[in-house]
Parts: sequence; structure tokens; C-alpha cells
Amino acid sequence: MDDYFADYNAYSEDGIVHILPDGMELSDGRKILFDECLQNFRRYSENLPEPKYIGEKDTDDGSIIFYCSPRPVMIKFLPRFLSKSVLQRMDALEKEINAYGYSFQL
Repeated sequence: MDDYFADYNAYSEDGIVHILPDGMELSDGRKILFDECLQNFRRYSENLPEPKYIGEKDTDDGSIIFYCSPRPVMIKFLPRFLSKSVLQRMDALEKEINAYGYSFQL
């Protein structure tokens, strides 16, 4: 296995601009492509064709790792005063992505 997990890019959830059927656009112009993440997830985890995992969700850490190219991308959910909880916001993002047929491994 190469050094794919040696480094990653990190964004807060505020860095998400749009969620589209084929991916997410981030505030710096980067696009997370779901099919690319799916292929990388299968490559690095030797996952079967279903479910269509595109990354990993860590509820203890409040983060989601997308298996992007050339490196993974982490979306971090931080606690907010007078806002929905971290888990509620993570679940809301996951539901949006699930609507396009993709999901996360826990």
C-alpha cells in the first residue's frame, strides 16, 4: 500500500458550498467527486460493490473522511453555541449524500 493516508486536506463544515449529485464543491473551489471517492474507497479497503461507501464517518471525532484523489479530505464538524449538535449536522450531511446513492462506513 502506498502512502495515501500519510496526509490529508482538512476543512470545517463551513467550507462546503454545494452538494450536488456527483460531488461537493468547497469554498476554495475544490470539488469532491463521489465516484472518485468510491473507487478509492474500494481500492484501499477492498470493499465489495455495495454499499457505495465514499469515506468514513467518525462520530467520536466529529469528522468525515472522503477518499479523494490524490489525498483524502476531512470535513470537521465543530461544536456551536445555540446550534444543532455535531451529530445532527453530520447526519444531515450524510442524508443529503445518501439521497444520491452514496454512504459512509462507520
